[in-house]
Amino acid sequence: MELNFEQMVQEILDNTKIDHDELMKRIRQKQDELSGFVTLEGAATIVGRELGVVFKRKEPEIRTLHIEDLIPGMSKVDIVGRVVRIYEPREFQRSSGKAGRVGSLLLQDKTGQIRIALWNDKTSLIEESKVRKGDAVQVKNAYVRQGLNKQPELSLGMRGSLLVNPEDPRVSDLPPLVETKVRIADLKPELIEVDIIGRVVTTSDIREFERPDGTTGKVASLILMDSTGQVRVSFWDERTEFVKNLKLGIAVKLENASVRPGLRNRPELSLGSRGRLLMNPPEAEVAELPELPERPLKLEELEASMPTVDLAARVRRKLPLQEFKRDDGTSGKVISVILADETGTARASFWGDVAELAQKLKLNDIVFLRNAYTRVGLTGKPEVHVGKIARVEVNPPDVTVGALEPSRIKIGEVEPNMDALEVIGRVVEVMAPREFARGDGSTGKVASIVIGDQTGTTRASLWHEHADKAVGIKVGDVVKFTNCYSTLGLFGQPELHLGKQGQLEINPAISEELPPADAIKLAAPAPKRISIADVQKEGMRVQVRGTVVRVFHRRPVFDICPDCGRSLGSVDTSLMCEECGKVVTPEHRVVLSFVLDDGTGNFRVALFGKVAESLLGMGAQQVFELFKGTPDLAELYDKFKLIGKELVLTGTTRHDKYFDQLELRASDVQFPEPKEEAQALLKKIKAGT
Repeated sequence: MELNFEQMVQEILDNTKIDHDELMKRIRQKQDELSGFVTLEGAATIVGRELGVVFKRKEPEIRTLHIEDLIPGMSKVDIVGRVVRIYEPREFQRSSGKAGRVGSLLLQDKTGQIRIALWNDKTSLIEESKVRKGDAVQVKNAYVRQGLNKQPELSLGMRGSLLVNPEDPRVSDLPPLVETKVRIADLKPELIEVDIIGRVVTTSDIREFERPDGTTGKVASLILMDSTGQVRVSFWDERTEFVKNLKLGIAVKLENASVRPGLRNRPELSLGSRGRLLMNPPEAEVAELPELPERPLKLEELEASMPTVDLAARVRRKLPLQEFKRDDGTSGKVISVILADETGTARASFWGDVAELAQKLKLNDIVFLRNAYTRVGLTGKPEVHVGKIARVEVNPPDVTVGALEPSRIKIGEVEPNMDALEVIGRVVEVMAPREFARGDGSTGKVASIVIGDQTGTTRASLWHEHADKAVGIKVGDVVKFTNCYSTLGLFGQPELHLGKQGQLEINPAISEELPPADAIKLAAPAPKRISIADVQKEGMRVQVRGTVVRVFHRRPVFDICPDCGRSLGSVDTSLMCEECGKVVTPEHRVVLSFVLDDGTGNFRVALFGKVAESLLGMGAQQVFELFKGTPDLAELYDKFKLIGKELVLTGTTRHDKYFDQLELRASDVQFPEPKEEAQALLKKIKAGT
């Protein structure tokens, strides 16, 4: 019968002059010398032999190594694990100036997980798909070091090897892979990272953008479909290269894609540095996918910078034909049409010869566009362009387009330049209707109210016949707007407008209870002064103090219709208002965007209307004249003298879904008053915060 550890220790003590403490110290040292590969019994056997005591067991017992046993400094590690994540190789610059490559795997056994780095030629295991998620692997001659997250990680250098699906008895002890592949219909933000298989419906070109820190980023996107639905996928920076050679209808697998809320909180996917795209997913998984239907795109499927687009939609509004001069002195023609289908609306510009065809379009005509393309519009949404190579069919007999139904939206979800909305809110403030004179000499009427729900409040303007109905509206009433639209208000906050195409219901029957008017007013949180580093999510109403460190050189004015408030887009002396259906003299609004830094961090800030005017110390018309007289934007912004200004800004944080970053939409701007700031700091110190 073999001795246990306590018996072995006692036998050594009985046959030598060593004391207990010294013996235990030598056993522990021996175990450390062997990097933990021997048990206490094995170490005691070796120490006993050194002291002249030989036990029945002739060799030290070597135990099976698991992930939980790995500590930095260990070498010649032989371990088995299952691949649960694969991370694409990337290039890096060595201190010598030479380029290297590194990829990694996340391995798991029954005791835990560990990352293993594959260097240089070992990255071919990933690039050539020799190893896949779920494979069992045997790692030999690896070493353990401390990773960036302070946790142990394995490295596989020149002498190391990795064997895929080895004939090793330890494999049977590995837990099975927990499947992270989900269907599109099951996507939820709480899933964090997912794997998904689908067919490519559309792709966009790669677009560059500026980050608040001054670096340039890249983004591309596509729409992916499976048997349960469709989802938008954004690819960032080096991952944008994945999109270049994708063909429509091809099946792909995404690994390590992060889930985030998109437009109207519908889930979207994002593929960053941790993500992978596999061009040849397993046949068994591809077999579950439906074939890509041969049909024109829906408007909600449009992405900015799509080189080729086929779509069918109805004419919702039509603007007048415009003639323009090109840089070479030749003239051209363009007409813009607002298109709609059951999924949304989009502006389409018809150029050259097709502009005359578009001029003959009537409301509700169906247009089938082939070989059109998209660009980013002034509002950040994709716009369709129809040029020389495009084909236009009007009311083709075999094409149908669904009617645009208003989308129900909470007040807190309203963004500027949204169309076809259905909004229900309780009235918390009523302003008397007022008459105004239009540019053609006729008069109109508008009434304004403030409405709210559980998510926030907004100003709403009621035009035309709706203004007369508003006379009977009281504080506490519930109103329902159908087919309303949103614009940007004077102080940079979105506002609702109910125009000719909208409907108004007062105190309709509703399925959900709205808070009382007083409770809605009190629910608006007072702004709290915080550090920029503490801004972690959208929807926070905050106050920050910082210094302008960078200004984005964008056109500092945009135009709205003076009659209905709808955004008109570009700057001109007269423009067509889609809502009013006529040419109007635009009203200018100021817009500024810069990076604010307070020492703890920085973020982008956007100021609109009166808030931006307050910062510049000049009115919108003055800014417009300065802009028209200063073609060089860099020179124009030098005149504004914004760089280095210290500001106290109050506003609401929002998430820019297009570029996946937080920004502050300012509703108030102040210049720090030293005495007030000192008093506030003293108060904070006394409060112990």
